[in-house]
Amino acid sequence: MSKIEKEIDLFLKNESDNIFKNFENIVNINSFSNNIEGIKKVYDYLTDISEGYGIKLKEIYSSKKVRPHLMYQRDLNENFYALIGHVDTVHPPQSDFDHIIEKDGHYIGPGTNDMKSGIIVALYSLILLQKIYPDRKLPIKILFNSDEEIGSFDSKEIIQSEFKNALAGFVFEAGRLPGNQIVTGRKGVFNIDINIEGKPSHAGVAPQNGINAISAACEIIQKLHQLNNFEKGTTIGCNIIKGGVAVNVVAPFCKIEVDGRFVTQNDGNEVLKKIDEILKRPNSVGAKVNYEIPHLRPPMERSKKGEELYHKYKEVSNSLGIECSETSTGGGSDANFLSAMGIPALDGLGAVGNYSHTKKEFTIKNSITDRIKIFTMFMNGLIENSWR
Repeated sequence: MSKIEKEIDLFLKNESDNIFKNFENIVNINSFSNNIEGIKKVYDYLTDISEGYGIKLKEIYSSKKVRPHLMYQRDLNENFYALIGHVDTVHPPQSDFDHIIEKDGHYIGPGTNDMKSGIIVALYSLILLQKIYPDRKLPIKILFNSDEEIGSFDSKEIIQSEFKNALAGFVFEAGRLPGNQIVTGRKGVFNIDINIEGKPSHAGVAPQNGINAISAACEIIQKLHQLNNFEKGTTIGCNIIKGGVAVNVVAPFCKIEVDGRFVTQNDGNEVLKKIDEILKRPNSVGAKVNYEIPHLRPPMERSKKGEELYHKYKEVSNSLGIECSETSTGGGSDANFLSAMGIPALDGLGAVGNYSHTKKEFTIKNSITDRIKIFTMFMNGLIENSWR
């Protein structure tokens, strides 16, 4: 066992009770994406933890000044590694799924898996690395953002400006089951809001004078559905439809909300072009169609450098007796933005769990300290190599 590993083990032995207690406390603070007060309370708690170890986290805003985010070492501009996690969750304050429970080696609660356990892994890895290198400025820059669950609409600007020169990026979304998987590929994601304008008319007296927006929507949905290519990984889901005013009125409007996923940027460009052609093509009833894309997240594509990072991480994990493998997923994260910037990235580096976005959400307790140890040793290896 190396000197570094012994130091890590001693720290985790002495601090594990505090680590778990701090995790429990931040889970019990509701930080739903729109609960800014709760998000600030989580930031205050994380800041208190870090300051106890002599580490300063700073609350920042994007140029829009919409909502707060938390950063470490914003002044680094080159030769650094980017770490990203989000504190917001999908569970609103009024939910009855509102506190953490420990049962059978699992932590069950809102945000346990997605991704407050990942926040703890990232923060304590930083604390450990600072203890290992007390007299050096770490080549690490961290963002804990507050809007990932709603598309990172505000923090995207920070990611793109602050991390453009990063050597590599590491995102602490949950590790995956079965086993001990990290994420090396994610699909790109887009949402489309399609608004269809028809013309109202009495459905019994003069239906011929109306233009049925729902009829036009049905034509569009059928055409969009044909763009699904499951083998290629391209999916188009018309998952919400709203329209009409009354059963005896020809529907004057309809709205379709679409979810799209794609594996490569070329696939995304291709399917968006086809969607544009479909929506600009006249429909049989003569309804007017307009659309907008409120959310577009590029894919996290596998790269040669990303594969090299994965193999280094796997080597460290396996050396500790924790078998590691990789997976890809259809869900997006902030790793997608890093990848689109040409920055090699790994994701799923948080603790291991399952059932995110549900009332069964959990993380495996021991995986929190396991993942802290793995990432600290992995990061130590990168730091040593970068300083030689």
